[in-house]
Amino acid sequence: MTLAAALSGLEITWVNGVAGQDVPDKVLPGDPESRQGGLTVGSKGCWRAHMDVLQRIVRENITSALILEDDADWDVRLKAQMQVFAQAARAFTQPLQGQPLSEQYRQGPQPELPFAKLPHRNLRPSLSAYGDDWDLLWLGHCGTDFPAAQAPSKPPPLRVTIENDMTVPSHQHLKPHPFALRDDLAEKYPPHTRVVHASSGTTCTQAYAVSRKGARKLLWQFGVETMTAGWDLMLRDWCDRLYEHPAGSNPNPAEATSRRRAPVCVTVQPPLFTHHYGKGAASDITAAGGGFVNRDKEMTPYVRLSVRLNMGRLVNGEPPVDQWEDG
Repeated sequence: MTLAAALSGLEITWVNGVAGQDVPDKVLPGDPESRQGGLTVGSKGCWRAHMDVLQRIVRENITSALILEDDADWDVRLKAQMQVFAQAARAFTQPLQGQPLSEQYRQGPQPELPFAKLPHRNLRPSLSAYGDDWDLLWLGHCGTDFPAAQAPSKPPPLRVTIENDMTVPSHQHLKPHPFALRDDLAEKYPPHTRVVHASSGTTCTQAYAVSRKGARKLLWQFGVETMTAGWDLMLRDWCDRLYEHPAGSNPNPAEATSRRRAPVCVTVQPPLFTHHYGKGAASDITAAGGGFVNRDKEMTPYVRLSVRLNMGRLVNGEPPVDQWEDG
């Protein structure tokens, strides 16, 4: 991980993992009876480690931070990819004539907005290149859904399409994540298309960025108030707005809106970070579909010029090779 970061021009701050057996049940937030089936030792340790990261962000008043798990991999062209993603993300996170572009465009007849047609009238971000009004950017995952329309009479939420992105593998190399029934990206879009949209049903926390206010919200929600499942599942439900109101409550919509704003979570598919699998290795995900990769060679899904696969070449000054060449 250290070498991969150095070869990519990144600086990484390490935060220690936590062994689940060192986390007593009495320190877990929320009602123990709400944890159906209990929690695994691994889930407890994972939760505590992510809370430690969020606690540090809040304590040091960090404006935004990217949180990576230690088996993450990415493309050697990551910085260029992130520049494009930042412009696309601002469609959801930066005001345009008094309201987010995602809300304004959602009133139109189509949910698609090509990257080349993004307007340039957004207010200039003052806090982050990714916009000033966001909580979480889910950049590495093992699956996400396109958000559905909130009502039959309304169009689906906005999607920003990045066409002819040659860092995206062609269709034959886009495999559905373990929990998917089909590969919507390959079915609905031309080859080499990346899509940025609001997070929906996203799983795995391979890489996610939090803003300062997002970190504060998450630390309160899951460090103080709630713990019901594994960390990535709780994060998924939080972005899907399932924690907006306590169970059994039925608040007045106007009062609920004024009291708590829904999280702003933006994601991308294919993801920009994914799990790296060593030779013959299988995923250690314990949910349905875990262990879906078991190959005779190392691989990283979705990443063409993998940093990890090209480390030997990069340290010797050789050009990287493409693991997912067009066929």
